[in-house]
Amino acid sequence: MSSKPENNIFLKENNWSEIESKFNLHHKMQIVIRETTTENRTKNHTSHSVWLPRLTIATLLIAALGNIPAQSFLQNSSKNSAHAFALTNDSFQDQNPKKPFAALNSTPYAISNYKSTLNTSLVVDSASKLTLPNHAIETYEGNNQKKTTGKWITYHVKSYDNLTNVFHKLGHQVALKTLSQDNAIAKALEKITKNTIVRATANNDNQLSQLVFSFNNDKSYQIILGESGEYSGSWQPNLFEIRQARASFSIRNGLFFDGRKSGIADSIIKQIVKVFDWDIDFSHDIRVNDEVTAVFEELYHDGDKVNSGNLLAAEFINNGRIFRAVQYAFKDGKTDFFTPEGQEMKKAFIRTPIAHARVSSHFNPGRFHPVLHKFRAHKGTDFAARRGTKIMATGNGVIKSLGRKGGYGRTIVIQHKDGYTTLYAHMTRYNKGLKVGQKVYQGDTIGYVGSSGLATGPHLHYEFRKNNKAMDSMSALLPHSMSLTSTELQDFRNKAVNLVLQLNVLHRFVKAKIDISSNIGG
Repeated sequence: MSSKPENNIFLKENNWSEIESKFNLHHKMQIVIRETTTENRTKNHTSHSVWLPRLTIATLLIAALGNIPAQSFLQNSSKNSAHAFALTNDSFQDQNPKKPFAALNSTPYAISNYKSTLNTSLVVDSASKLTLPNHAIETYEGNNQKKTTGKWITYHVKSYDNLTNVFHKLGHQVALKTLSQDNAIAKALEKITKNTIVRATANNDNQLSQLVFSFNNDKSYQIILGESGEYSGSWQPNLFEIRQARASFSIRNGLFFDGRKSGIADSIIKQIVKVFDWDIDFSHDIRVNDEVTAVFEELYHDGDKVNSGNLLAAEFINNGRIFRAVQYAFKDGKTDFFTPEGQEMKKAFIRTPIAHARVSSHFNPGRFHPVLHKFRAHKGTDFAARRGTKIMATGNGVIKSLGRKGGYGRTIVIQHKDGYTTLYAHMTRYNKGLKVGQKVYQGDTIGYVGSSGLATGPHLHYEFRKNNKAMDSMSALLPHSMSLTSTELQDFRNKAVNLVLQLNVLHRFVKAKIDISSNIGG
């Protein structure tokens, strides 16, 4: 806008003709623009009739002259002027009358009571109030919006559950009687056993509208309430979706406690313990600030997480030692864990023949014997346990000897491949049916803890030998139980690349002391 005096136009009653001539307005308009002061802002404005089209032109003209934004508002009702429409500009703070349109900065202007000659009028009753509709909002189809159905309820079946308990947990025990009358549905419901995932949802009347259950994630049974009020059921594939998740954490309060804080289910932690059990003694070796990383599966249905699946890869840093494992699936469907180089995590031997036992005496060539009261080499490891506790074979092999053996008492010796032998002494009894020459497998129960022979109390004396040389079973380097063929090894490396890369990334977070939650997975 030019700053010359001749171009500065002030909206007053005595300069309208100047505006009309400047913009060549050939039509006369009846419009009253009244200047008010601070004292008379609250006074009512006089009504004047104007032509609606001309009002539009005048409004646009005023805005165009100074490029001034116009803000409209509905004026409050008063005794003398109940209906009014006003254009105001109260946002400007500059009150300098020398600037163009300075009058607008401090003075509201009203254009009152306009009517067209076509008897079309805009009437705003400021006394009236907006009211909410008395009926539900209609959708684009013209139907009232329906209430959303109930949320899914999930239940994991326990070993002690029956169908009545399951439907009670879901809150639909009434529906069980109806479903049982359909032979096909009743037959399918019989397959609901331990670890089955059952989900149910209801309609607006709290009636069971859909029920889904699965026990192998690949195939699920779905029951749906039809429009006629009858239930129908069928086996459906891929109702449950498997997603990958990842997490890492440092152990500060406990393996399971800190794992849960990072979103790792106890079932995944148990798998991690099982995978690294050959390299780490989880009863004694776990330290504060040990670090755990896991890549695993999570099961989803209809967008909801319902369970955790299989462990796919893991890293465990124990007292500075790094252990890694990656899952590999063979052609026959069997899965096992291997190191990134292709060596099986599972060793030919487990370190402890008794689950969660306490070591009462370590391997010690110079130990003082508690019964003989003289120094005598202790060529094995003693595990204190209650009498009758199960004793497991630590590896696959053949029973070499079975019977009493001097101070060892009741003893079993197992011959393994590659010159390894294991000895189990002080048993109270053997497992039924065992005999010399019989093949046993890792984890088989071979006897029970006792105190036969030279023993001060019930415990197991366990020896681990290679080529008849005694070794410390708790620290000896254990051989791997199997290796991959050249074809399997190449296939493993191709499939393991992605999982190893994920472990590499998570390893950097662990070293930076940043815990990663499984919620970032998917």
